[in-house]
Amino acid sequence: EGVTLNMLVKDSGTDAARAVQAMTQFAADRTVLATTCCIITPIAGALVPIAMNNKLPLVIYGATRDGLPQEPYVTSVVALPGPQEVMMARRLAEELKPKRVAYYVTGDNDIFLTRAHAVKAVFEEAGAETVAEISTLANDTDFTGPATQGMGTDPDLIMVMTTQQPAVGIISALRQRGYEGVIGTSEVISPPAIYQKSGELIENIPFALSFQPGLSDSPEALAFIEAYQAKYSQLPDVYSAQGYTAIHYIAQGMKALDGDPTREKLAEELWKITSIEHNLYGGQEIVNGQAQIPETLIVNWNSNGEVVLWEKQ
Repeated sequence: EGVTLNMLVKDSGTDAARAVQAMTQFAADRTVLATTCCIITPIAGALVPIAMNNKLPLVIYGATRDGLPQEPYVTSVVALPGPQEVMMARRLAEELKPKRVAYYVTGDNDIFLTRAHAVKAVFEEAGAETVAEISTLANDTDFTGPATQGMGTDPDLIMVMTTQQPAVGIISALRQRGYEGVIGTSEVISPPAIYQKSGELIENIPFALSFQPGLSDSPEALAFIEAYQAKYSQLPDVYSAQGYTAIHYIAQGMKALDGDPTREKLAEELWKITSIEHNLYGGQEIVNGQAQIPETLIVNWNSNGEVVLWEKQ
């Protein structure tokens, strides 16, 4: 017959101090058996010690950094993005055969730097020359100079491997200044709100992700999409899917418990899980608390405001 899970919500936005305060409050409430949070990696990192010190399970549903899971209290249902982007880079290298590639990176974010360098290694291995690696900062807002600098190197492919704000700004600046070559990026431009804001400026730009309404077609995915639309009157994005997966992962751990549940028992069961039973990807493995890559979709926004499978133009 199952057990109802009651959810308590505290919104910290992008404020690490508020997130720490919320996590501390949850830790003090012994009726709270598990927590889930965090799209922003530094915030997730700030909550890990609180979870460990208070023996409170924390399931990460958005942040990506190798090493975030800590046995047994901190786990992640998010596959590390680097391998997906490497798959995309290999396909772009094979189909586009670029000779000159320019890269935009976020200089103050080591996660995105690592991701960018993994992509760059693929293109260099395929014989492409790196004509520029242009560093911006996560909070930059003026990309006129970087766009001009990148276009000045005459690339036939530009990879924008930055956090979301710079990515949208760089791509917009490049298009507004007349760059018509191929641009590639990451899942940071996948949320519908980004397309609503930027429209045609981000059309036809390939990126890789694991879930997308209209493309993800497992029975679980279709049911989730329908239910999400009915409740919120909009389509879910990849972060919604990961949050949904986190709750089902916790529920799977609860299902395995005998007797009265405790934080410690739940953490042990969550760490034992090797496959998340109810998922949206047609299968989701998890190893040592870290979700592995589900299916990889290489997609782009089209002129109808839809995310579709990417094809070489």
